[in-house]
Amino acid sequence: MELDREEILDALRRVALSRPNDAIALALDPKDTHVGSLDLWGVSEFKVNSAGAVEVKFSDRVKAIGLLLECAGGGEDGMNALLDALSEEN
Repeated sequence: MELDREEILDALRRVALSRPNDAIALALDPKDTHVGSLDLWGVSEFKVNSAGAVEVKFSDRVKAIGLLLECAGGGEDGMNALLDALSEEN
């Protein structure tokens, strides 16, 4: 599978803007949560041990934002382009 630039940027945007709410809901009540409808883009790891304890690790949002800024050209112009692109997502 080959990804193009826009798909990669979209994935970075989703990681950067992902909220932890759905991951926390899944951790607290996994049996009553439909995983397919959750925003888990910001989750890098999800573990449940044999005792039932849940561990959730989140992606580095600052790094994702930094990569987006770098792709937007950096500097003040890059920051403005990044903010414009991110505001279009919401």
